[in-house]
Amino acid sequence: MRVPRWFKPTLDLLLLFDFIFEALSGIALYLAPNGRIAREEFWTFLGLGKEAWEGLHIYFGFAMIALVAVHLFVNFNPMLCMLRNIVTNRKERKVNWRSTAALIALSVLFVGGGIIYAVMRG
Repeated sequence: MRVPRWFKPTLDLLLLFDFIFEALSGIALYLAPNGRIAREEFWTFLGLGKEAWEGLHIYFGFAMIALVAVHLFVNFNPMLCMLRNIVTNRKERKVNWRSTAALIALSVLFVGGGIIYAVMRG
C-alpha cells in the first residue's frame, strides 16, 4: 500500500510514545496497593490516583491495538517479503528447512503456552 512519505515514521513515533505511556501506566498499576487501600490512603503516582492510571492504561491499550493494526496493514507486503526470504534460500531457490522449523517451533511454543496458561487459570 502506498502511503505518504511522512506516514510510516509518524506511525512509528506514535507507537513508541504509546508504548512508553502504556509501560509507565503498567508500572504505576503494579506499584499501586490492592483494592480500596489506594483510595483510602490517597495513593498517587506522579500526581495521579489509581483510577486515573487504570483509565489511562485502558485508553492507551486501545490506542496501541489500533496503531498496531494500521502498522500491520501498511507494512503487510514488506512483512510477507521478509517472511518469504526467511523461509526460502535465494541462491538455491529451495526451502530453508532450519528457518522454517524454527518459525513453526516458535509459533507452536507461543500458541501452546497461551493455551496452557488459559487452561491453568481455569
